[in-house]
Amino acid sequence: MFQSHNPNPDSTSVKKFFIDIFETFVSSIVVITVIYSTVAFPELVVGSSMEPNFYTGERILVEKLSKHFVPIHRGDVVVLHPPGDDKTDFVKRVVGIPGDVVKLVDCRVYIKDGADSYMYVEDYLRDGTCTRGGGKVRDGRSIVIDKDSYLVLGDNREKSLDSRTFGLVKQDRIIGRVVYKFWPPTQMGFVD
Repeated sequence: MFQSHNPNPDSTSVKKFFIDIFETFVSSIVVITVIYSTVAFPELVVGSSMEPNFYTGERILVEKLSKHFVPIHRGDVVVLHPPGDDKTDFVKRVVGIPGDVVKLVDCRVYIKDGADSYMYVEDYLRDGTCTRGGGKVRDGRSIVIDKDSYLVLGDNREKSLDSRTFGLVKQDRIIGRVVYKFWPPTQMGFVD
């Protein structure tokens, strides 16, 4: 009878160690890719359009799944692709939802939602913020928000490229809701 003899018993365990590391690495990449494409992803804030609530360099977590099950609400902060541009991500706040009639008058946003008409109170804006119209949403003119469309505005109304410039945003252009700010650590927390 012959017995197998391994001249270097450590070579088998080293080989197994590297195979385990490789399998763990590949599994991790697959899991991260699935999460990134279906559940959530990090986003870097660029520009001043969402100040004073989000500043350039801050990092946020964008959740992609719930928009398929829970309607997007007025006041939600979302990441979207503006109309005609699939490569750029904008962070904006939803102000008008499907069925709303929105009018900008005297620096304020007015909403007619069914039988209710009211001035929309936006506590997240700086005091004295003026919401003026633009090329697509004009001062003093009502705009009806179509089914599957949203009116989005930046919190820094004076320096925001938003629905006033590029028009309403279709639901399929909204990538997801901003749910968490994780950088810098001093600003870490859930987004209202």
